[in-house]
Amino acid sequence: MKKILILNIGNGLNKGNLALLYSAIDTIKIYSPTVEFYLMYYGNDGSHSNLDIKEQHLIAKVKIPTNIEKVKDILVSLFYLSKCYFIYFFGKFGVRIPISSSSRLFYYHESDLVLVIGGDTMSPSGRYGLNILTPFTNILYGILLNKPVVLYGESIGYYNNRVFSSIAKFIFNRVRLILVREEISKKYLDENSIDIPEIHVTADSAFLLEPSPEKQVLEILSSEGARYSIERPLIGVNTSKLISNYKGGEDRSKDEEETFNVMVKIIDNLVENLNANIIMIPHVYSDGNNTDDRDAMFAIFEKVKNKSNISMIKNEYSPQELKGIIGKCDLFIGGRMHSTIASTSMLVPTVGIAYSHKMYGIIGNMLGQEKYIVDIKDLSYEKLISTVYDAWNNRSEIKEELESIIPVVKERAMLNGKYVSELLNKLN
Repeated sequence: MKKILILNIGNGLNKGNLALLYSAIDTIKIYSPTVEFYLMYYGNDGSHSNLDIKEQHLIAKVKIPTNIEKVKDILVSLFYLSKCYFIYFFGKFGVRIPISSSSRLFYYHESDLVLVIGGDTMSPSGRYGLNILTPFTNILYGILLNKPVVLYGESIGYYNNRVFSSIAKFIFNRVRLILVREEISKKYLDENSIDIPEIHVTADSAFLLEPSPEKQVLEILSSEGARYSIERPLIGVNTSKLISNYKGGEDRSKDEEETFNVMVKIIDNLVENLNANIIMIPHVYSDGNNTDDRDAMFAIFEKVKNKSNISMIKNEYSPQELKGIIGKCDLFIGGRMHSTIASTSMLVPTVGIAYSHKMYGIIGNMLGQEKYIVDIKDLSYEKLISTVYDAWNNRSEIKEELESIIPVVKERAMLNGKYVSELLNKLN
């Protein structure tokens, strides 16, 4: 029986990350039904515990050392990096260094293949500063331990730091298989002479995630007090504090306030002119580190005039449940990448707010919806409301386009599992 170690660079509070994880496991099992999985994941939450697989936290966590705990994390990361290099060095001379079952490296040792699932954690939009070294270091452990490494459905590049760019090139040229989810990442690999034999453009595996049954979704909407009626348009909104970080201004708090004010005006406009019900849907939760989408939701709700027409999903739900909720919308405005993957795969006309190339590569290029993307750097009320009404007025045509392209995209997403299975079959 083959064994795969999944390095899940995100955490279970990010429902887009969980959508990637669940759909990747399901897809690989279609092609390799007997494969066994280990999981090493980022963060300290227990949100992965509903998976019936062995799991532990990632070994390497590299952050700007602002406190003693983060300094300790860096020292632990370096300790295991030196240990892996020690094993690698002596292995070149035929000397095998044993790894005990109690070692944090044991899952690496036991696995036939290391699979990296992070979405955009290896691009500056996903992690910035020293944080980007977290995925690179965890991948390097696998490379030094002579394990074939696969980058699964990733967005990669572009680095504005020469050091990180050099590290990325070093890592990417030593993995066995790279599966990117859009052409822009493939272009980056080509431009930077990443010349491993197998690089494929597939699609984000979350397109394959099955939504929860309608009955369950309606029960959630009822329990949340959501206003859902077939007589009135239901427009979903997902936003976060994260996107304001990429607006480009010198004052992030001012950028955040401006972004929220735009969303307030958009919501009031849609209620007043379309007689719409608005449902605000989080896609990332947290325990107080300023990334919880609900914080943005509450801040916006406090400012809108037409509160009686607005519902909020306040509790935490699985990615399948959130996808089902999003699928009930007539139009969706999304700031989180995977919220827009959920909406478009449910054939919901979607306006995306982009803060990196991944939105353009996936929703724009792959799905042909680029005219319905607004860049965070160009975000204004006038620009966004114009795009929203353009999407609303053309919603029938957009749905037809999505009905045509989504099956093709799902076939491409299935290729991720096929390529991994083919590599597994080549291993001794």
